[in-house]
Amino acid sequence: MDNVLIDTSAWIDFFRSGSGLAGNVVADLIQFDKAYLTGPVMAELLHGARGKKEISKLKFIFTTIPCLDINQDDWQMTGNTLRQLREKGLSIPLTDVLIATVSIRNNMPVLTLDKHFQHLAVECIKFS
Repeated sequence: MDNVLIDTSAWIDFFRSGSGLAGNVVADLIQFDKAYLTGPVMAELLHGARGKKEISKLKFIFTTIPCLDINQDDWQMTGNTLRQLREKGLSIPLTDVLIATVSIRNNMPVLTLDKHFQHLAVECIKFS
């Protein structure tokens, strides 16, 4: 099993459903030390947290799962990708493009439930 950057949607499946396919994969990735985060995912998870109990769970995850840094080249690649997508008539959230950019630089697939990633040049582990 390779290292995997876990997108917000897969983390939500892990925390909320208890029996979702993506959530089960997240659990396996955590168990085998193959799970990774990045800043935009952390921010999105905190933004959606409901109450102190969820925030506490997130803080624990943030201290145990490695976080991939974002550098200046990532921001430039993200901006260029967003422009190219806009020229094709596609509007994809900046956070998703940035997550994809970080995963590409780190040669990791993204585990996601989000359909936006199908328009990005990133290897994905997707669930319908």
